[in-house]
Amino acid sequence: MNAWVAVLIMLGPIFVIMAVLRNQKRISKLRSATVELRVDDFGVRRVLADGREEGVDWTDVSEVEVLTTKSGPYADAGGVVIVAGNADHGCLVPINELQTSGLAEALTHLPGFDSSRLLQALTAAPPSRITCWARGQDRQEERHRE
Repeated sequence: MNAWVAVLIMLGPIFVIMAVLRNQKRISKLRSATVELRVDDFGVRRVLADGREEGVDWTDVSEVEVLTTKSGPYADAGGVVIVAGNADHGCLVPINELQTSGLAEALTHLPGFDSSRLLQALTAAPPSRITCWARGQDRQEERHRE
């Protein structure tokens, strides 16, 4: 009987740690849920369930990436479109909200944006992280062709 007690004492903390980690993942997913997503002439803004806000103005957008995933808080959406400004500003848009938010069309107004690259990135097998557009990229490609 003492052996069972010893096994339970040794395994107990492992089960507690597993339960805590599972709960933290669930809480993270709930906190990162999109409450409001706004795409307009000025930029893209997102309000998260925990009250945090993300956003970037179109003039500050430096890069657009697509991250596809099967795990994490955006697994249900298939991943996110990352509209990056700088280290302090940017916005994550769940892939399943790309069309309804108007982001897909708004991105086409970025100079040199190639919708076919976006489509390729969106259909890439997860996990993937693909840059679809970067500021100045169209000028660099022109220079390489000369």
